Amino acid sequence: MNRIRKTLTSMVVAAAAAGALVIGAPAAQAAPCGPDMNLSGTVSALKYGCTQGQFDSLFRNAPAGPIPWNVVMNGGVRPVGDANPGATDAVAGLWQGKHFYNGWLNNRVLGGENVSASVFYALSARDGKPVVRVDYARSGIPFAHDELRQLPNGVYVGYGYLNNNAYVDFWVYPA
Repeated sequence: MNRIRKTLTSMVVAAAAAGALVIGAPAAQAAPCGPDMNLSGTVSALKYGCTQGQFDSLFRNAPAGPIPWNVVMNGGVRPVGDANPGATDAVAGLWQGKHFYNGWLNNRVLGGENVSASVFYALSARDGKPVVRVDYARSGIPFAHDELRQLPNGVYVGYGYLNNNAYVDFWVYPA
């Protein structure tokens, strides 16, 4: 349990440090970032060009979609705010995505799997609509959860929460 807390703490500190390193980066230019883009186009737009408003719109307008089962998904993450490729690249060395099993997952961290979570449908803390919820209570982190919704091209977009406050935007997609 202590090892998991240390891993999560390290991930949050690294993400915060990465964000701080690139805080002076200019704001992203509004770029196409729609649900009708192909998978690689969406992943690129989320990393390089989506504004926070575009990201929020994608999430708001997407359905929860099916809960992923027995699938490895790659992922990207950025601090809440406009696209921040520097922060996304910095965190990529720590967090590579999620490995979904049957009703639970492990995060793909530092080349392995760690930080387990339960996966189920719930209502969003953001807008009260259905989401795929990733709940970290099983790892001793009851104040942390993720919320996901699926775009038509199979990319899931969502937010990572601590105490019901969104601190990162992230996306996962089939590896």
